[in-house]
Amino acid sequence: MKYSEADWAIKRGRGLARFLLMDGIIITGGPFAVVLQVVGYFFLRDEGQTFGQYFSASRTWITFFFHATLFGLIMGYINWWRNEREFSKTKGEG
Repeated sequence: MKYSEADWAIKRGRGLARFLLMDGIIITGGPFAVVLQVVGYFFLRDEGQTFGQYFSASRTWITFFFHATLFGLIMGYINWWRNEREFSKTKGEG
């Protein structure tokens, strides 16, 4: 389990939606999206596009939010599920 039993009980009490937003999208998805944007600058930018032009383009920011949200929700749900499974094992419910 990623968290101690006490920490997980607190996070669990706050609910899945808050966990997906904070731990999923912001903590996991945000850094992933930043890395993909840096990689995108070197491999996916248009010919002759400068650093400033790439990062000021609306396409860049749309893909940033898409990557952060999608990856964050998927990984957040997987982490929630894994923590729930471990928590139930330690409590003798499963």
